[in-house]
Amino acid sequence: MLFVLPPDFSAPTAHLVYRFPPLGPAVVAASIRSLGLTGRAVDLALDLFKAPLDLEVAPLVAPALVERHLAGERDARIDAVMDRIFERLDEPGRGADLVAVSIDRGSQVPFVAVLTCEMKRRWGKRIIVGGVAVEHLRGLLERSGAIGADIVTNASTPAQIRRAFAALLDLPEHRRGGPVEPNTEMVQLVRGGMRKAPSAADWPAPDFSIYDLDLYRRDVVRADEDAYPAYRGEIGASLVLPYFFTFECQFSCAFCQTGGTQEHKPIDLVVRELAELAERWQTREFLFFDTQVNLLAADLSRALLAARLDLRWSDSYRVRPSEPGDLELMARAGCAGLTIGVESASARVLKAMVKGHRPEQATQMILDAHHHEIMVRVNVLSCFPGETRAELEETCDWVRQNAFAIDDLAPSSFYLTADSPIGRKPERYGVRVRGPRSLEGETRFRKSPDSLMYDEMDGLTWEERAPMLEESEIMLQSAWLEGRASLHGLGGFSPSAMLGLRRHFATKTEIYSFLGRCRGGAPRLEEEARAPETSAEVNPSILRSSLPRLLAPRWADAALARAFAAAFRAAAPSLAARLREGDTAHVVLWSDGRFLFFRGTVRRGSDDRARSFSVEEPLGAPPPEGITQGSSFEVLTFRLDPRRPRVVP
Repeated sequence: MLFVLPPDFSAPTAHLVYRFPPLGPAVVAASIRSLGLTGRAVDLALDLFKAPLDLEVAPLVAPALVERHLAGERDARIDAVMDRIFERLDEPGRGADLVAVSIDRGSQVPFVAVLTCEMKRRWGKRIIVGGVAVEHLRGLLERSGAIGADIVTNASTPAQIRRAFAALLDLPEHRRGGPVEPNTEMVQLVRGGMRKAPSAADWPAPDFSIYDLDLYRRDVVRADEDAYPAYRGEIGASLVLPYFFTFECQFSCAFCQTGGTQEHKPIDLVVRELAELAERWQTREFLFFDTQVNLLAADLSRALLAARLDLRWSDSYRVRPSEPGDLELMARAGCAGLTIGVESASARVLKAMVKGHRPEQATQMILDAHHHEIMVRVNVLSCFPGETRAELEETCDWVRQNAFAIDDLAPSSFYLTADSPIGRKPERYGVRVRGPRSLEGETRFRKSPDSLMYDEMDGLTWEERAPMLEESEIMLQSAWLEGRASLHGLGGFSPSAMLGLRRHFATKTEIYSFLGRCRGGAPRLEEEARAPETSAEVNPSILRSSLPRLLAPRWADAALARAFAAAFRAAAPSLAARLREGDTAHVVLWSDGRFLFFRGTVRRGSDDRARSFSVEEPLGAPPPEGITQGSSFEVLTFRLDPRRPRVVP
């Protein structure tokens, strides 16, 4: 069998820089071993990241265009991309009896639809597709009448997975027909719509033998070598393996798609499986994918210490419930990083979210984790229905004040789905659903394809709220960067990077001191870095250049983008001496073409248009004469992104 892991052309580069062996196919491989099925995986996503096609892929992320292509209106650009992709897939594909494709993002659906149709046309194999958003794939194939995947399944437990693959084996070879679903039973719901967790007894340890694991062994600092020109390879390569041992979540946060009952593997079995995986694949680093590990963290930590496995691990952790001493015990047992769902610093918003903690408890937990040398990644959820701008500013202030202890911030604006508590009872939360939400660019990658538009009954309309969604993420990230100023822009580590760094260093101070030295002194901008010439061919909500990252209003037009490009090129030499990674700055563009770069603050209205600005420090040139804030102007914001800065010694 051939497992194919498709690319997501909407994904940001950072998503692949620290890619680890995907967990889903490894669990599937272990689950179907009893059927006599074995196979190998082709990580097409990683392959295309390391060796890009150098062809236009935009048509493959355009659902309407893909649907016309599948229905018979062939697009030459899509055919060209698929020809190149099958140059890489043909050798392993033709030697396989069956093909399994795994979807882990809804934004992959258009490409997977084309991919499976080409597999069927070129190879004639039986094909199964599973993962998230597969109902969208099924609908796309049925609407277009295209012949591709034979089975498109929502199977999510080992028993369901085995049933789906057994049905695939029963299909005739060279079958040509629409997709079928062997798992037709309804999902069991309990307690007002929340899911019942599957039994933990049937879950096998993931089978990573389907992968060439050498492709995933990496030096986490070398992976971002542009940022660390003085790095000499001291960290070395390592392998991070994903693993999970809890199923579902017993909590019911208003915005979440899970909640209900929770099951878990016995802790002694967890320790045995981790020991076996560590020995077989020669690794000591594990990224746990549990919804929250709070209720089992102490028992797991004691068991790991007793087994003397010397592992480093990371997991998700809820602010509450937790017990005094848990974090210290976890740190001694190898916990090197935690992802913590703080979400907001507003007590009112946290209560509306049903988060179960208060702002001061989140603060204390972040500080405790920092004290015990646990690297901290904080999730923040902005624009929850009813959240005011003042409450968002409150969260920004909290992020800014605690940024020294937050090693990575993951801001995400709220999105509404029908199967969340707020989606099931919108009126209870003061929300009126409008219909499907259109997702574009990176937002398509990061949000559920089932996201909905909504109006707040006593608050903002969708047209008023929508511009704030992306702006809020920018505000939070900027607040974190401002708070990190004393660390010279260092931070923004992925969980994999956190594990690799903690393998070599016992404290955060040592990590930041080392990485600072690897910067090789104060970095400067490359003179050729520039903004896009036009916004006409890129997502206008976030106009990007390699450095800096331009954070523009979603309606910013091509003329503004061209003006910014010209202004930035003219000012780049002087900006290079003034700005460091992590800095946020602004450019005011007046209608007559004059501009001002400055560090300061900008106030925007609900329509996202700049109302006023305050200049703390001009950058690159003095303010132009004869210009007042009453003149026609727009303000664009950019920052020097610390995640993948381009620097030269």
